[in-house]
Amino acid sequence: MDNTLRKYKIDTPQYFLYKEMHEKQTLEYVNSKVEQYKKLNNKVMTIHEILYSMDNFIDPSDPDIDLPNSVHAYQTAEMIKDKYPDNYDLQICGLIHDIGKILFKFGEPNWSIVGDTFPVGCQFRKSIIYYDTFINNPDFNKYNSIFGIYKENCGIKNLKMSFGHDEYLYLVLQNNKHNLPERYQNIIRFHSFYSWHLENDYKYFMNEEDEELLKDIKHFNQFDLYSKSDKDFILTPDIINYYSDLLNNYFPCPIKL
Repeated sequence: MDNTLRKYKIDTPQYFLYKEMHEKQTLEYVNSKVEQYKKLNNKVMTIHEILYSMDNFIDPSDPDIDLPNSVHAYQTAEMIKDKYPDNYDLQICGLIHDIGKILFKFGEPNWSIVGDTFPVGCQFRKSIIYYDTFINNPDFNKYNSIFGIYKENCGIKNLKMSFGHDEYLYLVLQNNKHNLPERYQNIIRFHSFYSWHLENDYKYFMNEEDEELLKDIKHFNQFDLYSKSDKDFILTPDIINYYSDLLNNYFPCPIKL
């Protein structure tokens, strides 16, 4: 395990991005963004075009990598393939898990695209990175109870999550034709919910089926996070061709975004 990863400091670009995110991601904002994007009327692209667009995006919330997001996508998929050469579902999950960042093409600010996610409509928990920056969020006192608008054991999937690439890609996958099973769509939706799957918070919202989801995300996280430690990774034509064929099998139709 690489203990140098996810080291967040005060007065850094990451700090100020999260500060703006934590001040502006409210329940009302999340609901408005879901309503806006569920129409899927922005653009139609092939899965290859979406992935290639990640060549032009570097995640400003990430203190661990300053490479285009497309490189991280292949890093993650390759680390999965090395361990599970026959698990094509998981490989594709690793390859596409961040392509919801295509939101940058639609004019969304970075604080509404990247970063750790968290539930809205309930108490902001201290396990969230840069928790102190929530103080100016309009919902800070409005929903300052652990359950807020939810009920105990309501199910993680029933939470309204801060809007960004995770929630957006899940919405896109739910409303397009493809061959990626629901299990892996759920991994994508919650893979940035670090205060849950890494800090073990919010467990009072879990139901029985969430135990398997949590295991899946913890398992996936080792590839998503620790693939960033591979500073010698080289993206070769053979790697690109391998995943190009896989993508054609999983996403034979253009994607409505």
